[in-house]
Amino acid sequence: MSVRRFWQLLASWICGIGIGIVGSTITLLTFGVFARTLSPWIVRTWGKSMLRLARVTVSVEGAEHLSSDTMKIATFNHGSLLDSFLIASIMPRGSVAAVKREMFYYPILGFTMYLCGFVFLDRRNSARSRRQMAAACKRMARDRLTVFISPEGTRAHTHELLPFKKGAFFLAIDSGAPIVPVVIEGAFDLHPPSRWTTNPGHVRIRVLPARPMVGLSAETIPAEIESLREVYTSELAAMRAERGRSALAPAALAVG
Repeated sequence: MSVRRFWQLLASWICGIGIGIVGSTITLLTFGVFARTLSPWIVRTWGKSMLRLARVTVSVEGAEHLSSDTMKIATFNHGSLLDSFLIASIMPRGSVAAVKREMFYYPILGFTMYLCGFVFLDRRNSARSRRQMAAACKRMARDRLTVFISPEGTRAHTHELLPFKKGAFFLAIDSGAPIVPVVIEGAFDLHPPSRWTTNPGHVRIRVLPARPMVGLSAETIPAEIESLREVYTSELAAMRAERGRSALAPAALAVG
């Protein structure tokens, strides 16, 4: 491992643990009174700091679709460890993330996520996961929360999307909240699952208009899953094509 990669890994852990300690302390000292305001700020600070350490820049299109103070389910494609930092960096006020239950046991960071109100889902126990989703629905209605969740459930090992799971759609049925697709392009190339560290580069995030889930039922979930997955497939293809054209443009100008 090169010196730069070793420093990136070490600095990332120091930064994450440091922000975790500060965030946990602030939340505990204020008895969680300002959690709705403080938690997204703590999470955004962590995400932006981690991206800065990795020398990754981000451009966001359609951020206005996340800005309204209403219940929403923000889904995102998940192919890289970078996704956690990217989503954290754009989380607006009144947002939480749904994460796998195992993350609760990460030293310091897990406790910080708990205090920040993250939704921990047990992927190995569907009954427990549904109970956790039901509790999340009550919080969404009470606090007008936006919940970020990956319908793939885990990271893909190629550029191809994994099959979408039903969790986000059951959450939409129970809460009545619309789904806002968040499309991440470029993260996989900078930090694929097989890597410990990140290559410097640029990532684009495109937030699409909300998809109302009125009329969604357990019977119609499969059709909605295919429809949403097709949205991601076509949008990712378009964004990759745009990236390819922008990369060729300087060369074309130079030749001309």
